[in-house]
Amino acid sequence: MDRSRRSESSGARIHILSIDKPPPRKRRLFVGIELDDRSRGACAAVAEELRKTGFAAKYEAPEKLHVTLAFLGFVDPARVDAIAAELMSCAAQSAPFDVTLDKLGAFPHERKPRIVYAGAREQGTPFRALAANVRDRYEALGFEFSNDPVAHVTIARVKESKRPLPLLEFAPIPLDVAALALFESLPDPANNTSRYIVTQCIALGARD
Repeated sequence: MDRSRRSESSGARIHILSIDKPPPRKRRLFVGIELDDRSRGACAAVAEELRKTGFAAKYEAPEKLHVTLAFLGFVDPARVDAIAAELMSCAAQSAPFDVTLDKLGAFPHERKPRIVYAGAREQGTPFRALAANVRDRYEALGFEFSNDPVAHVTIARVKESKRPLPLLEFAPIPLDVAALALFESLPDPANNTSRYIVTQCIALGARD
């Protein structure tokens, strides 16, 4: 037998495995308004007063309180630059304004609440215009929105609604809307919840 052929057949074979990289993690994003310390503290106080009534719900941590304008959902990282560019354009077209949070409300309604919020009886023209501009721009990027934007801060969530929302009055909370923010929702398994971080914040009326 040919020695060279015998050597080739008896030698160890090397298999090279190709390992594909996993696709980049999608990011859960939404556009909204950050609360300043005063309004955040006031909304947290409303939540605490509601808790004292014995109303059973999962109350939001104060650091998570915000106003949502457009929930974008899970987004491919490749789209983030376009999303950020639209955020800047929207902010540039709106001047700072105020919204007054002056009522306790719930979605879908107060008789069977699932989402409890501190909201505004009067949305106001500046808020409506800003929210419409944000929604229009992100719809042009392919995002879809089923509900109209409402000026509100979610303070509690009800897993199983068993009683109507209690009547609770509170002092009006002025909210200074001075910037648009792009939020990212990240898992917080240690606390069995999520946490929000602001990835970009653009002052209203800011120009390049």
